[in-house]
Amino acid sequence: MDGRTRRWAGHREARRLELVDAAVVAIEQHGPDVTTEQIAAQAGVSRPGLYRHFDGKDDLQAAIAARSVERLVTELEPVWRPSGRPREMLERALAAHLRWLSEHANVYLYLKRNSLPSGGDSVESASTNVRSVVSAHVTQMLVDGSLGAEIPPAVANPLAWGLVGMVDTAAAHWLDEPHGATVEQLGAQLTEACWAVIGVTIGSGVVDSLDTVGADTA
Repeated sequence: MDGRTRRWAGHREARRLELVDAAVVAIEQHGPDVTTEQIAAQAGVSRPGLYRHFDGKDDLQAAIAARSVERLVTELEPVWRPSGRPREMLERALAAHLRWLSEHANVYLYLKRNSLPSGGDSVESASTNVRSVVSAHVTQMLVDGSLGAEIPPAVANPLAWGLVGMVDTAAAHWLDEPHGATVEQLGAQLTEACWAVIGVTIGSGVVDSLDTVGADTA
């Protein structure tokens, strides 16, 4: 690839990213049922002009999902560098995650309602892609002892996926029907539930000892 070709490829990629960011803004404004016309209008292009940069609707949805995952991971980046008592780390992580969901509810609901190609004939939910990223981070924290105890991968993986799945399902329902609960109340309830699940999985004695880990740095 010569310099001119690389510059053109870079320009196309930059333009594609601009269109994806415009699509996210349109989703925030119009909700999860946003139309392609509304996305194109936000981007300042025609519908055909929009699709010149994407291989159809699936490619556009996949790009929106990838961009949303990237932003979520960036906003939660402090959570992946834990400090203090494990229970407090869990509480902060849940608060950050729920805050992101509540602040970007339309984007999250859009991801829940759409799918992105994952190769072959299989289709993976875009929101499942978000759960995959978060679950991978939580698993690593459980395995490497960031939460105060090194948990074997065979235990850490299903535990992490189960916790993230529970939080995701509860949060999705809360977005649709909050039943009068605030995001803070939801976070407190989920902290209790997750801590209980961790205790059952690795033993209450181990969980009790974790409460003293990092006490001097909390």
